[in-house]
Amino acid sequence: MATQNDAQSRIVPIMTDPTPKHSDHATQANNTKEKFPDDDEASLDHSIDALITQWTTCISELQQLQSAAESCRNPVRGLNSLLRVQQRALDKMIQKKNAVSISPEPAANGTLGISPAQYFGMKSCCWDDKWRLVKKSRGLVSINKEFPRSPRLPVQEGEGWLAYKDQRFQEKTVSVDAVVDSGATWLKFVSISPRTLGYQVLTEGWESDEEDLSDDEEDGEGGLGNTEFAEGIRKIILAARWNHCHHLHLVLPSLREGESDVVDRMLSYVGGSMGGEDVKITISCAGSVFLEDAPPPLEDAIVALVKDRDTLVGEDCGRITETANLDPSALTALVTDLHHGPVSLQPASQQRIITKSVLDHETENNELVSRQDILANVLYPALRGKKLVCTQFAAKYFRQLIGAISTHSEEVRASLVLPTSTNAGMTAAQIRQELQKWSNVPIPDDINLPVEIVEDVTLEQVDELIAAGKVPPIASGVANDLSRLNRSVYLYGWANDITTITGHRGIERQIQLSLATHYFTAATTRPEEKNERPPDVWHRHLGGYLIHRDKPKNWRDMLAEEGEEGADVEVPKEVICWTNPWTTWGRGISTYGLPDTKTWDGVGHEEKQSYGRRMSRREKREKEGMEEGEGEGEEEEEDEEQS
Repeated sequence: MATQNDAQSRIVPIMTDPTPKHSDHATQANNTKEKFPDDDEASLDHSIDALITQWTTCISELQQLQSAAESCRNPVRGLNSLLRVQQRALDKMIQKKNAVSISPEPAANGTLGISPAQYFGMKSCCWDDKWRLVKKSRGLVSINKEFPRSPRLPVQEGEGWLAYKDQRFQEKTVSVDAVVDSGATWLKFVSISPRTLGYQVLTEGWESDEEDLSDDEEDGEGGLGNTEFAEGIRKIILAARWNHCHHLHLVLPSLREGESDVVDRMLSYVGGSMGGEDVKITISCAGSVFLEDAPPPLEDAIVALVKDRDTLVGEDCGRITETANLDPSALTALVTDLHHGPVSLQPASQQRIITKSVLDHETENNELVSRQDILANVLYPALRGKKLVCTQFAAKYFRQLIGAISTHSEEVRASLVLPTSTNAGMTAAQIRQELQKWSNVPIPDDINLPVEIVEDVTLEQVDELIAAGKVPPIASGVANDLSRLNRSVYLYGWANDITTITGHRGIERQIQLSLATHYFTAATTRPEEKNERPPDVWHRHLGGYLIHRDKPKNWRDMLAEEGEEGADVEVPKEVICWTNPWTTWGRGISTYGLPDTKTWDGVGHEEKQSYGRRMSRREKREKEGMEEGEGEGEEEEEDEEQS
């Protein structure tokens, strides 16, 4: 049996979401008589006044946190809702305290209109205890966040994302009290007394004598594993796995290591038998350093929670694995003129075109992130310190794109980002130094270039990967739904348990639709496989396309110097690719710069296969005529690979 001097906080691999069905409010209410006897109204009155003061201070500090988060543009999701709920509950308590009893008889439990049982119920609503612990954390992303542990219900064939996004989840979501460490850690509070835990264990037939335990019971499959507490933890683990959270911090303020065999065995079971390599769990009990240490001053806590948080729109770069798998849109975002801006090595006319392209989109205000801020505020923070890889097919596709429609500066950057004869023998620092000459955005010292090219994952390899336990059985159906390019990229990340970074919303949605379809089948025919984990996809707005897509319509006129006629000006070699006859201005060039049809915004909609917009009747007729004339030649095979 553990002693009181044993470590109160342990870290073990696991994935969990503990939300026991039974709280200890009833237990507290049953003990109120002994804490607040009928003749001790003063004690109850004092406790109520203290709680109101404590609650008011908590709300005031949360409001200061909200103001600081808004001022530094790092909003904390769920904070507004929490403040509304806390203020409403506090106002209700104050109103009840000040209410004058209209009963002709004196109140049985004091004259303030609040009974001891009501006091403990209201106290459980106060967020002060949780806020005291949250203040000890860093990088606060969200509060009271709901996470799914399954995809939504699948939609019928022919329906797409618009129908899918409003479906309910196949499994009930779980709630996490706080997401900290810039998204890397879930903080979950579980209130359960030793008495309630012991009752749950005993009702499942657990015996304290180790000699009487069977092998299954020693592994926790007996009374320990079947309790409501363990089942709640298991659900959080499934949610952590489904959402690729790699660290769960479990706070159990009512349990203390060493106080009973039941508590010690349950903590050992949660920390050991329920664990896994993909998610670590930190368990903090009563008496642990995390609970006992005083929180930092409010000013220091706010700096750590929001002001020092990673400046990411996505807010959760902390969950990206140590090795990051880049798809073609992420590679393109690393080299496009739109992100690096004009530089002195470019012709003056090209610099004007880049400036105008960025300004046009700023004026339209249709971007989630400013073009000039995507590298500094989104992509570079996500990639810092990571080992960067991409598959052979992704590299081939990216190079095909660069060779087709890139400018000279984009071509130079591409030769530095991927391994080429240009950067052979260069160190990462030398590559960054050379790349910096072609960028007006500072490149962090821990961006590891060049990107390593790794082996593809083919359709023929999927069954082998499933047999080896590298991917779950659901991967077979998903792999068949993806094109050769996307299968290569996303199956590699899936098989190696690494994050795939993309700026392509359509592909992410296609994967979610496919997961929903095949998860539903697995849950019906193989219920034991509902623990299957999805591929880890980190999608953010990366603007993954070259400047060719959004160059100004009058770019030829902008090539001319003052006083010259634009039509007569020779196109410089730096942008000569823009004159290829098969390319068009504007959104005819999609996310990667080349048509990718099925995986764009209209995934699942037959009539939406023309670069993310509905085709006009004339376009449909032209497309049908071209398909009838071309047959099943090499062009069709190439188009399918690009999709």
